[in-house]
Amino acid sequence: MIFKKCLTWSKLQGLYLFFPAIWPVKKKTKILLASVCAALLAACNHAKEETMTNFLTPKQQAISAVAALAAVGDLEKLSAAYAQGLDAGLTVNELKEITLQLYAYTGFPRCLNAAGVLENVLKERLQKGIKDAEGPTPQALPEGADKYELGKKNLEVLVASSLPSHPQTFIQDTDTFLKEHLFADIFARGVLPFKDREMATVSALAALQTVNPQLKAHMGMAMNTGVTPQEMQGIIAVLRKQLGAKPAANAAEVLKTVLAARK
Repeated sequence: MIFKKCLTWSKLQGLYLFFPAIWPVKKKTKILLASVCAALLAACNHAKEETMTNFLTPKQQAISAVAALAAVGDLEKLSAAYAQGLDAGLTVNELKEITLQLYAYTGFPRCLNAAGVLENVLKERLQKGIKDAEGPTPQALPEGADKYELGKKNLEVLVASSLPSHPQTFIQDTDTFLKEHLFADIFARGVLPFKDREMATVSALAALQTVNPQLKAHMGMAMNTGVTPQEMQGIIAVLRKQLGAKPAANAAEVLKTVLAARK
């Protein structure tokens, strides 16, 4: 891979110091050498980031970008991410589902703001003569379904383990709302497979940076649905590209603990 051939900053410094005859030369030469080293390192980091991003398909890259940007409320970049997703082949209803699901993790204000951005993007594309595919519509819950048990069943798929019904919790209704609403009303709607939903969730939680216990849990759930370690690295690369080094570094540290626990 490209980034395996790149030199680290310490190695670049080592090369710089390797030639003692060069070190005492004029200040301008030293500055030039330092600039060359910095440029090489930047090029290597860019190549590494692009390679890691390519662990994801264009659709997955868009899912990650949309979820992360919606979570932090960066509406300007979000508009471009929605357009990127549509161009990559995501349907209107798939993007609606990603946006709707996020309210459970980031709150209604972020969800509603993101929905407004998506609506405007679709209007602008339609004015340009671009008619995006609507895609499959959400499905209703089975008639007479026990929403708690349905949600528990979906959550058991995600955690790859059986779960007790109505376990004692400090605020008891948090368990009820979690099972009946998030993992039944939302996750049972179809449109998106669990893998895509979890990739969106991981991206959103990682963007927030302040919910590492939940991020750790959902990274595990994502991998239980088929997300690979390489795809996780791809999500982190998207975070770095869209939001900068800090959330990406935090997510990388959480991922280390998840991978270590799964060995």
